[in-house]
Amino acid sequence: HNPEFTLLEAYAAHWDYNDMMRTMENLVEKLALELHGTTLLKVTDPESGKEAEIDVKAPWKRMTMKESINTYANIDVDALSDEELYKLVLECSHLEAKKIKTFPRGLMINALFEHKVEPHLIQPHHITDFPIETTPLCKPHRDPAEREKGIVERFESFIMGGEFSNAYTELNDPVIQYQLLAEQAARKAIGDEEANPFDHEFVEAICQGMPPTGGIGIGIDRL
Repeated sequence: HNPEFTLLEAYAAHWDYNDMMRTMENLVEKLALELHGTTLLKVTDPESGKEAEIDVKAPWKRMTMKESINTYANIDVDALSDEELYKLVLECSHLEAKKIKTFPRGLMINALFEHKVEPHLIQPHHITDFPIETTPLCKPHRDPAEREKGIVERFESFIMGGEFSNAYTELNDPVIQYQLLAEQAARKAIGDEEANPFDHEFVEAICQGMPPTGGIGIGIDRL
């Protein structure tokens, strides 16, 4: 992580991403009550200057990534071919065509979400169930149907259109972890700057045994 950003990371054995969602929303609610005596906060976006009254009272709204794209962009990504998805991402993003062409389907869905949905997430939202291509460190979904579609147990929390946390049910299967990191290393070799390098020591560590684990990273500067 870049050293100029303040980040809090926390992990808990025998937790999952649902536990981390509750932890995140309860933490922010408690902070608001202790600092302001209310969960209703008037917030100004430092970039746009727009003001909004947000309510950080738990529980926060939860939507899967695909549900949020359907709700806020009126797009059913499951009904789109890869070519149709590519054209949509090209139209709505600042990304170069040659870069988008290197994206697997899951990264195109994520790019569509970032450009079409994030600006609408003013009130607190947990966006859940990301495509597996977005991270090599997250556990495949417990629902067999979702797992078959390549969905993982990841969520990000949004307020005022900005990401405040990123959390997983951590991947603790060394075989799957090896495969995903190998895929990331291959992507890095062809120029994907955001791909993860292969971490042999990490794979070796979870071979020794890692309990089911929930993990979260919170952007303290934004909070």
